[in-house]
Amino acid sequence: MAFMTDRPLSAREFLDECLAFKKAHPVQSRFFSVFLEGQLTPEQLRLWAKDMYHYIQPAIPALTAWLAHAPTVIERDTARLVASNLAGEMGFLREPDHRDLYLKFLAGLDIAETEARDHLPLPSTIGAASAIGYFCRSSFEEGLGAFGLGVELQVPGRPNGAEVIVKALRHYAIPRDAMEFYFVHVEAEEEHGGNAEAALAPFTRTREQQALVRRAFQWTVLAHQGMQAGFDAFLS
Repeated sequence: MAFMTDRPLSAREFLDECLAFKKAHPVQSRFFSVFLEGQLTPEQLRLWAKDMYHYIQPAIPALTAWLAHAPTVIERDTARLVASNLAGEMGFLREPDHRDLYLKFLAGLDIAETEARDHLPLPSTIGAASAIGYFCRSSFEEGLGAFGLGVELQVPGRPNGAEVIVKALRHYAIPRDAMEFYFVHVEAEEEHGGNAEAALAPFTRTREQQALVRRAFQWTVLAHQGMQAGFDAFLS
């Protein structure tokens, strides 16, 4: 399907298209199958955690850049929705800064931040993090497609990503308080996805807007599918 359609879709049609695309590109990863079975070695688990550090740490700067594009002079509700997501990530609402929570998770695996920072991530992880950063810094519509829909949009009937990871981590001897990063995301992902859906209508009214959102969304979904498949390298 071309990024530019002959006519603008309704907000409902556009959202249904995005959901269909996400359903058609599920996670396909041997690594996660082994992870969910509790069969990863300690070193494989540590490699994954250090790789994810390089995906998670750039997320807040990307989200901040996306918020900076929100046209608050025209209407403020959309900016409030994005700002609510950002405030939660930065620890201004219910829980600490999510970056600090991830460092706590690393500490539960006996990984210092310096060790994680010095880890060279997989090309697929670099690609997923870079895709989000690129689109969030390009325009509000592209940030909406990448972060709002590509990352946050939940497919009905499919467990959210944090929920799957929590289920997998229970197989490993990790202190419960060290897993708080993933516990809070189980609760937050539905809310964040709802905020993204609410922000959709004002910014998908024209074919041109929809093309920007669609391109960013599809690229981000594919980049994340590639990142999850890329973790299979840790099994060899």
